[in-house]
Amino acid sequence: MKFLLFLPLFFGVFPDSFVQTDSFSVTFTQVTQNPLFPEIRDEGTLQVKGCKFRFAYTTNEKRITIGNCREVYQYLEGQSEPLVYQWEELSQNPFLQLLINRDVIHTAFVREKISDDPVVYRLVPKETGKDTPFMVLKITLNANETRPEAIEVIDETQQVTTYTFRDFQVDADLPESLFVREDTP
Repeated sequence: MKFLLFLPLFFGVFPDSFVQTDSFSVTFTQVTQNPLFPEIRDEGTLQVKGCKFRFAYTTNEKRITIGNCREVYQYLEGQSEPLVYQWEELSQNPFLQLLINRDVIHTAFVREKISDDPVVYRLVPKETGKDTPFMVLKITLNANETRPEAIEVIDETQQVTTYTFRDFQVDADLPESLFVREDTP
């Protein structure tokens, strides 16, 4: 399941303004590099409101993932019915946790600031399991450290997936209809 969700986790002095944000909307570019395969580029949008989210890829294999605090629906291009996951099945996924509960930044990861210019943090999950298919996250913040500009996910196969963000809107006014199961994406 291509369910890479992004959100920052940080150590030490981290901008709690973002951790405490209830809603946001962002456009992203995702670049996946694997030593054995050609580079893959995707574009999309992410909207988050509390524990609800909508992750929509608009290029390549178009897909939409909607979480509504009870279930997660993933719509794949060409399929009329979504894949349905119970919230509990995914609740320990680190990316999902970051999405719906950014406070885990302070509890679920070992965090280290590795650069000041640009501001970059490295995060490693304190506990690994079936839903932690990566070794390290690197998060780059904007100059005033209020929001993420990029997140790099390096997994155990040395695959690197980088999300670059633009049009980041904090406290976005997001309609509930974004987070409702759809008949078709």
